[in-house]
Amino acid sequence: MPKTKNNKKDGVEQIVAKAFAHPLRVQILIILNEKVASPNMLAQQLDESLNLVAYHVRVLEKYDCIELVDTKQRRGATEHFYRATRRQLLSDDQWASMPASLRPGMAEAILKSIFEDIESASKSGMLDKVDDVHVTRTPLVVDNQGWSDISDLLQGALDRLLEIQGEASERMAKSSGEGRLAKVHLLHFESPKANGLQADKAETTNS
Repeated sequence: MPKTKNNKKDGVEQIVAKAFAHPLRVQILIILNEKVASPNMLAQQLDESLNLVAYHVRVLEKYDCIELVDTKQRRGATEHFYRATRRQLLSDDQWASMPASLRPGMAEAILKSIFEDIESASKSGMLDKVDDVHVTRTPLVVDNQGWSDISDLLQGALDRLLEIQGEASERMAKSSGEGRLAKVHLLHFESPKANGLQADKAETTNS
C-alpha cells in the first residue's frame, strides 16, 4: 500500500525515537552539533569506552543523525570524523510520540549538557565578561491555554535562533571576523504545586 503523509510522519518520529533511545546518543549528538569529532575523541570527552561510543555513533549514522566528513590515518588505523546533520532537539510531536520510559534519560542527558555549559562559563569567567548576558527565571501560574501559548512562544524563539545562526554564518563566511560561541538554553516544565499556588516573583538579570 502507498504510504500516506501520516505514515511518513509516524516513520520519522519512530526513527527519531530510536535514535534518541539512549542518553549517550543524545550526548554524542550534542557534541557533534558543536564540532567535528571521532569516536575516539568522543570517548575521551565523555569518559566512556571506545567500543561503546563507536557502537552508538554507528546507530546515529544509521538513522541519518550524523554524517562522516573526514578520515585520517592514526597509528596504522583509520580514524573517522563525524558531524551532526540534525539538531539534538525534538519537536513537541516527536517528544509526545517518544515512550514515557525513554523521556527521563533524554531529559537527563540534555540537562547534563546545560549544567556543564553553565559550570564551564562560570569557572572561566565568561558569565561576567560581557555586558549583555541574559539570565532569567520566571515562575508562572497558567491554565492549559496559557501553557500551550508558552510552548508556542518558545518554539518560535527556537526557530528564530536557528535563523539567526544561519544569517550569522553567511556574514562570517564573507568576512574575516571571528565568531562568538553563544549558548542559549530554553526550559519550560511543570513544577510541583506550592502552597497557595502563587507565582513567585520573576528573577531576572539582563545586563
